[in-house]
Amino acid sequence: MPPAITKLDEIVATLSPEDRTRFDRLYDFNRSTARVLPPETMEDWITGQFKYLSEEPQGTPEWRAQVLDRVRHQPIVHVLNRVTCQATLFNAVRALKPVEAKDATEIEEEIEKTRGGPFCRPLQLTPENTFGRIGGAKTCANVAAYDGWHGMVIFEEHSPLAFREDAYRPEQVADMLAVAREWAATVHAEDTEARFFFLMWNCLWKAAASIIHGHAQMVVGRKFHYGKVERLRRDAAAYRAEHGADYFEDFVAVHETLGLADRRDGEAVTTLAHLTPIKERELVIVADDGLDSAGLPQALWRALKIYTRLDVKAFNMAVYMPPLGDRKKEWADFPVQVYLVDRGDPATKSADIGGMELYTSSVVSSDPFALAEAMK
Repeated sequence: MPPAITKLDEIVATLSPEDRTRFDRLYDFNRSTARVLPPETMEDWITGQFKYLSEEPQGTPEWRAQVLDRVRHQPIVHVLNRVTCQATLFNAVRALKPVEAKDATEIEEEIEKTRGGPFCRPLQLTPENTFGRIGGAKTCANVAAYDGWHGMVIFEEHSPLAFREDAYRPEQVADMLAVAREWAATVHAEDTEARFFFLMWNCLWKAAASIIHGHAQMVVGRKFHYGKVERLRRDAAAYRAEHGADYFEDFVAVHETLGLADRRDGEAVTTLAHLTPIKERELVIVADDGLDSAGLPQALWRALKIYTRLDVKAFNMAVYMPPLGDRKKEWADFPVQVYLVDRGDPATKSADIGGMELYTSSVVSSDPFALAEAMK
């Protein structure tokens, strides 16, 4: 049987003493069983909705009994990152559900309807920052800014799903990163107090994009970094003080020992299927040498192609990085990290984040071990 989050206890039990010690420094987990007692009048509906829960031939008495039993007894795995307190609840019933590709025609039609919008004519229909634009029409200012410095990288292709086609290559990813980096450097040159750079990409409305045309957003803060980036730096510093070890190195190593990491020869980046994802199918790319790391555009492009294979259309990308300019001691060991997370089917009306994700632990249906298999 392939590895699965529901077998995390068995997987951890096979680790070497050194690897187990490292795992226990970073993670804890708990197994429980949700007992669900449906009335007999629900059984036909349950077997129709959860038919994938049984390996027996569909329609047989054995298949029906197994589906009902697995709904009545649902294993739950709750994983906690001890250092950051990020935690995720995995439900085995939900995690077993396969990814089924859906017809993208309607979404592509919605995207096409917006062609000719402001990002198709940026020089006429978008504002610019005080220093102008980078790369001609590749950047603009946000007309409703998040912070004092807020800009956008406008993609050449209108459709934000262009990465699903072979014409979209690592070169396009590299150009996005280069333009964003130049924009941030220009901001810092004009305002030396503006040092705290954050880059993100919200793909489609389900991921909070208000404009469909492909674009990434950039902000540079002053005085202190954005809250969650600073929180991670402090947690990593506390980890080093307590254990005398680099948190980020151990974070990557734990994922490697569990089979949740991919690192290619000649590249200074590692892609992880996150063990405590904030939501579905979260990937983390850790870049040893910052935005200039060898292989970063290729790794990010591969992540987009993984999402293509899994039929992920709406997602968020976020880039954590140390401050611009001279790096102070407290940021010395902080690597660039790129996070990507699936935000669900754009055709559905329901939100994918609720009270649990906002205030407690994330509830996730996808299995990071299945995501790691897709990474291969």
